[in-house]
Amino acid sequence: MKAFLIMLSLSLLLFILPKKTLAQITSAKGVILEKGTQIRIALAVVTNINNKQAVGSNDMGFFQVKAKPGDTLLITKRHFDNIYVVVPGNQDLVINLVRADMLLDDVTIKAENKQQNLSAVRLEHRKKTYFYGKKKNPLYYVRYPLAAIMELFSTERKNAKRFDRYYDNETKELEIDRFFNVSLVKNNTSLTGKQMNKFMLDYRPKHKQIKNWNTYDAADYIKRSAKQYLDTLNTSL
Repeated sequence: MKAFLIMLSLSLLLFILPKKTLAQITSAKGVILEKGTQIRIALAVVTNINNKQAVGSNDMGFFQVKAKPGDTLLITKRHFDNIYVVVPGNQDLVINLVRADMLLDDVTIKAENKQQNLSAVRLEHRKKTYFYGKKKNPLYYVRYPLAAIMELFSTERKNAKRFDRYYDNETKELEIDRFFNVSLVKNNTSLTGKQMNKFMLDYRPKHKQIKNWNTYDAADYIKRSAKQYLDTLNTSL
């Protein structure tokens, strides 16, 4: 038992030392470009979803945000698709944003691109952990008990779990987008401009509502909701 405790203490010490080294890296920096060009993008918003810190890229497309290796950055810019990036270490980042109108005006294609980005980021988090995400096979823990204990409290595991929750929420929103989007609302209502924007905000369905929908269910919901929305506008006049 005493030998086991000594081994555990040594392992934890080795586990902690690298963290002190990583802790010295307190920011992530890089440049944001339009994909396929050398055009630098100013005023893009870079948000660290781990610590909620946010900055804007400068006129030359450069940014620097408070972050640690393993944190996840969300980069947003009007007229460009959002992208998620995992902070790899102390190397500078080169982030390529895809202009939204470069994609076909098809919700499915846009959803697939975003889903691929989310899946790639989740994979990066999973690569940094050995046990997290694997099937709950007791043999993993029996064969490597110390590694399992250390990973349980590691920053990498916490980051992976945090992003998994974010991933699940974003995936649900993408599923809703398949049945409730600008294209479908335009095709099934006469709403335009500010009225359409408010309608899409106020009448966006919950994920549990669309779980068993098809396109006919979506069209029916949009038509009924639009009628209800227009009735409320007429009543208020």
